[in-house]
Amino acid sequence: MDIKERMTQLLSAMNTGVYEREEIIALSLLSALAGESIFLLGLPGVGKSMVARRLKMAFADSRCFEYLMSRFSTPDEIFGPVSIGKLKDEDIYERVTEGYLPTADVVFLDEIWKAGPAIQNSLLTVLNEKIFHNGKVDMELPLKAVISASNELPAEGEGLEAMWDRFLIRYVVQPIADKHLFMQLLTETPAPCVIPLQLAITDTEFHTIRHETKLIKVPYTIGDMLYSIRKAFNDMRSDMNEGADLTKTDLVDPPYVSDRRWRKVVGVLRTSAYLNGREKVDVSDCLLLIHMLWDNDEQINSVKKIVGQAIARSIKSGMMDMKELVTSASFTQPAGEPLMKGNDYLFRVSDEEMHISKDDYARLSERDIKYGTMTDDSRLLVGDKPTSLAVQKTAEGLRINSFHYPLIRTSTLRTGSVKDMLNKVADSLEEQEHAFRDLVDDNIFLLPYRKYPFMRNAFEELKQNIMRKGY
Repeated sequence: MDIKERMTQLLSAMNTGVYEREEIIALSLLSALAGESIFLLGLPGVGKSMVARRLKMAFADSRCFEYLMSRFSTPDEIFGPVSIGKLKDEDIYERVTEGYLPTADVVFLDEIWKAGPAIQNSLLTVLNEKIFHNGKVDMELPLKAVISASNELPAEGEGLEAMWDRFLIRYVVQPIADKHLFMQLLTETPAPCVIPLQLAITDTEFHTIRHETKLIKVPYTIGDMLYSIRKAFNDMRSDMNEGADLTKTDLVDPPYVSDRRWRKVVGVLRTSAYLNGREKVDVSDCLLLIHMLWDNDEQINSVKKIVGQAIARSIKSGMMDMKELVTSASFTQPAGEPLMKGNDYLFRVSDEEMHISKDDYARLSERDIKYGTMTDDSRLLVGDKPTSLAVQKTAEGLRINSFHYPLIRTSTLRTGSVKDMLNKVADSLEEQEHAFRDLVDDNIFLLPYRKYPFMRNAFEELKQNIMRKGY
């Protein structure tokens, strides 16, 4: 069977006898196969430890280590006791690790923020490099997955930021919401979870998956969308620094996402694409961003909104050949002179104003490809030397790679009905939302599209902007 069918059957087996935990079990498997760690936030009794036990069963011949942290926990209890014999006979400080975290494939650490500094410092290396410093020996760990959990987020000012940053995927585990499923939980005995041997992932398969996911392509459109999200966070931070009235906005303290974290995020997107049987990342994978970009639970709604808007804008940017649209009906012909700033024409990319000199624009044609580079001041420079940006002239403005960007003009239309044109664009966006819905419903790591209402809101807001403003 192909990799997607294999993962579908494996997830189905892992979900046997559980209620409303399909998403978190899928995310835990995804995080493990992406080489990342996952943090679960939730009250006691919502099934956090169960997720770790199900994940252990997904790997062939795996060993699990579980521990409930407290402020009195010692490194001996996590990494193993010091070998008295070696200390006495050889004067070597070394731990007996068998049966403890350094020999486990799947690790579950409950109430992780209660661990003391000695444990946290060792865990940083374990999480980041999969290495444990045992005396004079650096142990390469068989570790495949680390799941941590707590009913609280790390307290500020206690030096837990580095540890928190190691958990790329973050998930809030809620009690069962559906009444029917809750009644089943109370009255029925769940079926036991049994993973068929042919579905369990071997060590060889695990390392093959880790290698092959690095070969998955990331289209320019995905990178552009991630940049727009990053820019939105930076803009939110600027607004707050300038004293925005928080009573009139939904701004919260925006999350800080380092370049290193963005790179790891793309690794998860690649893994999702590979396990879904694709050769490249698509926009459905980007819904996973809502679990990787927040720092505290107050940011979750804002992150969802920004991610939803970025996905909808990205789909709108690539959904139609603007040249076909402007030639298909008379009312769509561009009119007016291009707006200029100095000797530059203006165009928009992801709501950001860009420039191209009048001379560079004149060098372009619809048949021949030139190449472009972007400067720090948002200027597109055109040349003959190949770069990652292929540039051509279009009826409205520019084609950069596979995307069309009209020049900003003094007026929008020459003749006909503006409303008819805008309705046509809005209808096209509706069709593209349906296509996106199908992608989401087909992605094994996502819930059905109806479970993401912020996406529906993002598309609706974009359609309203098209009808009101024309973009």
